[in-house]
Amino acid sequence: MTEENNMMISECIIDSTKCIKRVERDCGDSDEWTTVLFVSAETLKGHDSGTKTEDTTPKSRPGESNYGSEGSMGRCSRVAAACLGLLCLLLLAGIMVLFVYYNGVTVRLEERLLVYRTSNNNLTEQRDELQVQNKNLDKEKADLKRRYNMLNQTCLEAWKKFGSSLYYISDWTKSWDESRQDCLKRGADLVIIDSKVEQEFICPFKRFFWIGLTDRETKGTWKWVDGTLMTTGFWSPGEPNGASINSTEDCAEVNTFNDPEKNWNDLRCSERRHWICEKLPDQ
Repeated sequence: MTEENNMMISECIIDSTKCIKRVERDCGDSDEWTTVLFVSAETLKGHDSGTKTEDTTPKSRPGESNYGSEGSMGRCSRVAAACLGLLCLLLLAGIMVLFVYYNGVTVRLEERLLVYRTSNNNLTEQRDELQVQNKNLDKEKADLKRRYNMLNQTCLEAWKKFGSSLYYISDWTKSWDESRQDCLKRGADLVIIDSKVEQEFICPFKRFFWIGLTDRETKGTWKWVDGTLMTTGFWSPGEPNGASINSTEDCAEVNTFNDPEKNWNDLRCSERRHWICEKLPDQ
């Protein structure tokens, strides 16, 4: 090396930046000085101390290193742009998926809301109908109660109280069996006359009445409708006269036009007569 070159190396040891500038200015296209451009200050120091350091850095021409850096930056920019574009596409796809899902959920919610509204309207209509029916039922209930009170009053007026019993005097005629069925429907039965005072109570009603006395089970054995035997009777003279087996006069009547103590008569049960029902007040 020449003295000028040694001076340049020394300056590189002191200030490597200054050396690079001088190499760019003075060295020109020399491969040897291009090598010096890439030698660090530590290597040059070792060179001065007598240690030989071999530069293994590939040789390149001035401007070649900057061109490689610019190419790497360009590639990095393109990769970054591609990644950014891919992210944008993924974000757009996600937004579209969410939009479709949201629309589907919205449609389903609107359908359910429509169903609920329809059901609510139907329930409201049914409630209104039930309220109208309830009002009508209340009116019918009040009307039935009024009619019941009227009928009850009428029935109470139709029943005559005597002693501990109530008595119903019929206004029309039926057979003995039909008369008893009517009494049973009224919660009563054909009258049982077991005392003289009761006999006297009946006689003022001037009619022919069926009473609850019959010998259907055994001819000549008269029993009341409650199954008890007759012990006190108020038969007309010559009555009862249907004791024979072939006789059909199995039911007893009262002829209130005759003597109150002698006005009973046996008669065919199919004959039509008025009747008297008897029941207790709590029946």
